[in-house]
Amino acid sequence: MTNTQPVQVQACTRTITAAHTVPRILPGTLLARRGEPVLATGTLIAMLEDATWELLAPDVPDEFAMLGCGGVYEHTAPTLPGQVVRIEVERGPAPDLGRQTWTARAFNVDTGQQAGVLHHQVATVDRERFYRRLGR
Repeated sequence: MTNTQPVQVQACTRTITAAHTVPRILPGTLLARRGEPVLATGTLIAMLEDATWELLAPDVPDEFAMLGCGGVYEHTAPTLPGQVVRIEVERGPAPDLGRQTWTARAFNVDTGQQAGVLHHQVATVDRERFYRRLGR
């Protein structure tokens, strides 16, 4: 699965809605009652991970599974509902079997600030072997 493509940046945008905010992610909790209506950290991490997968998945044959297995994350600035984030993922060679780290960054288009960055470790493993290990 080795690919020698030059490094590129793939980008996508997401418009933040009230559903992406802190009060909405865990209804009925103290966080929901007291949290500010800004983009929730967990939601931003999921958006960064999704953008990474959109970039990697087309190059990974179906017999392999991609698994998030670690990461370092920083949420660096708030984003309000109605604002747009631009997510950029640097693309290097297609993933080989094993672990690789990919970096995804989110920028608030409306403020010009970086909203967050995820250095995401992804493992590419044999799908059948993975499920055998889980007893499936």
